[in-house]
Amino acid sequence: MTSALTLKELRENAWIAALGLVALLLVALSPMGLSPLPGLLQPARGGQIPFLSDAFVAQLFLFSGVVAIGLGFRQSLGDFFGESHLFLLHRPVSRRRVYATKLAVGLAIYLVVAGISILLYAVWAAWPGTHASPFAWSMTLPAWTSLLAASALYLGAFLSGIRPAAWLGTRLMPLAAACGFAALAFTLPQVAIAWPLLIAFDALLVMLVLHVAQTRDFA
Repeated sequence: MTSALTLKELRENAWIAALGLVALLLVALSPMGLSPLPGLLQPARGGQIPFLSDAFVAQLFLFSGVVAIGLGFRQSLGDFFGESHLFLLHRPVSRRRVYATKLAVGLAIYLVVAGISILLYAVWAAWPGTHASPFAWSMTLPAWTSLLAASALYLGAFLSGIRPAAWLGTRLMPLAAACGFAALAFTLPQVAIAWPLLIAFDALLVMLVLHVAQTRDFA
């Protein structure tokens, strides 16, 4: 059952992964001066230090956040169209397992898509002769913080999608809280502070998603 659900989630969300990968690759290619769409994002300028003084990290946070939110809503709301959630939740497996599998697949998709863009830019920056600035792999830490911060947006969107509340009332509160918390953590200068806070916040959102999945009346 778990493998079948995993394949279902991968198949249904492949188009979001593809679009997100294209968008984030453009984000990575822009500061490298290799973007096929010049002028779409901030172009590379001489003297900028990769990851530290260019626009890559901020653009990564913005675009990966959009991908994460779209993926979270697609996974949480997609099964309600056509009422396929009724079939899914009446399988011989617990609701927690069903939604834990959804979250695992969604987070894996997001982390792989966003991680590829970071690694691509980092490999380019580490390659001799590509730029005149110094480079050390520790300089990529702000980008990984950005990736981790946007994961909270995925979980916030997912929780907003399955909450039994009015859209104009409190339903979007988890996403709003996730946006605020992620933005705050993203600006923290110390990774030793930002990462534990983000991991703890993500863990809280996962527990809330599983609680709602277990207690909500989906009929």
